[in-house]
Amino acid sequence: MKTIITLSQKHQKLTVFIALILCYLFTLQAYAQKNPVVLDSVTEARITALEKQAALHRPGLSHLMVVGLTTFGFASGKSTSNDGSSPIKYSAFGTDSYEFSPMFLWRQGKKVLLEFEPSFNNDGVGVNWAAISYFAKPNLIFRGGYFVVPFGMYTKKLAAGWINKVATDPIGLPTAQDYGFGISGGLPLGSMKWNYDLAVTNGLTIDPTVNNGTLTNVNLGAASRNKTFVGRLGLLPFSNSSLEIGISGMTGGVSNGNTLYQDVRADLYAFDFNLVRNVSPVQINIKSQYNVINVGTATYVNPIDPTKSYTFNNSSTSGYGQFSLRPIESQIEFIKNLEVAFRYGQYNTPKNSTWGSNTTQTDFGLNYWINWRTVLRVTYEILDSKSTVDQTLFTSPVPDVKTQAFHIQFAIQL
Repeated sequence: MKTIITLSQKHQKLTVFIALILCYLFTLQAYAQKNPVVLDSVTEARITALEKQAALHRPGLSHLMVVGLTTFGFASGKSTSNDGSSPIKYSAFGTDSYEFSPMFLWRQGKKVLLEFEPSFNNDGVGVNWAAISYFAKPNLIFRGGYFVVPFGMYTKKLAAGWINKVATDPIGLPTAQDYGFGISGGLPLGSMKWNYDLAVTNGLTIDPTVNNGTLTNVNLGAASRNKTFVGRLGLLPFSNSSLEIGISGMTGGVSNGNTLYQDVRADLYAFDFNLVRNVSPVQINIKSQYNVINVGTATYVNPIDPTKSYTFNNSSTSGYGQFSLRPIESQIEFIKNLEVAFRYGQYNTPKNSTWGSNTTQTDFGLNYWINWRTVLRVTYEILDSKSTVDQTLFTSPVPDVKTQAFHIQFAIQL
């Protein structure tokens, strides 16, 4: 006997089935609301990090980050001269040891980065960096604005208070910032690596306020069409990048529209060395830079008798060598965070000029690292300057001067 199922019976069975499915889904939803899934802290942190990473890679969006650095310290010292005058003593907070420099980084999409770093230090309020960069390729960056010129390693990479190993800067460093346009990047060279940093800037000029052969930045007051070309090439010969050696050059006219110095040029060279290596049980850090500044021949007005003139060989040299040692494998936390440092430098300015001298700089330092970007340091410094000026250009003899100073400094990367 054949069973016949009518159409209405089929609809009734389908209706009952759908109703059962809906009841099951509503039951699951109610259970989930009463018993939410709880993620462990590690999973939640990972999800949050992935969400941030995904947001950063969304093209066309702007992202703002604020970083920076600050240093604060105390200095006490005494200067003596060989002219029989009384020693000059000083003691103050700040002095050469103070700087507060927040840096604002604004990224537009994946290619464009704006950098602005105002700075408040012992010289007042200024700007360290104000530039825009375009990341064309991983090994090619275009940059324009006001930035640290690529001459030597110290000024651009090592001058920050939390990176430097002693409380003061080396003496005799050439110009730091300028307005211009540059390109930079790096490429592998087998197991080695090399980097380049090139720029054209407004450059230097013979200081018009004193007209004695010293150089100063043109900044935005460029009256002539002459520009300065500057660049640095760096080589990292080891695969672990523990060693970098570099060579720099800078050349350009220094007249800035002054007809007295129309054909005078300045040629600068620098050689730098940077080694950071762990040699059990310590970490060794060695840095050095040697600079040469040659300015073309010019005639200057005698400061005593304006009807007369004088000239000199306008060549200067400067350099420093620095060594620091940190017992990174010590089992005692306090000892492990200590670092001893020593730096010796020289700065020789032109003989028979109004600013000629041979100066040595000797620093002894002891640092305590609170963490990898925060350091408390103590530095004892000796500056010994021997005059080489043309004494006939002065109404009274220019003495030799020796300064001894004690610095306490705190530095942190923000």
